[in-house]
Amino acid sequence: MKVTCPYKCDYCLNQKGETNHWWLRAQESEEFVLLPWDETLAGRGQHEHICSASCASKALSQWMARVIAHAPALTTHAA
Repeated sequence: MKVTCPYKCDYCLNQKGETNHWWLRAQESEEFVLLPWDETLAGRGQHEHICSASCASKALSQWMARVIAHAPALTTHAA
């Protein structure tokens, strides 16, 4: 009987395999930091599960969009 892994990528829904090299990112962090896969952290529900460089790029793009959306308006100073 094959045992299925409970983890899916939060960006493409691929299921984690035993030998995949995945990444984690804290969900509510103000900084964008990827962590190497850690089974203990992955199971706590506080990190996004990211399966690939492509999905890490999607995560970064979404994080950047949130930062821009919440940033104060830029002002210019007259000389």
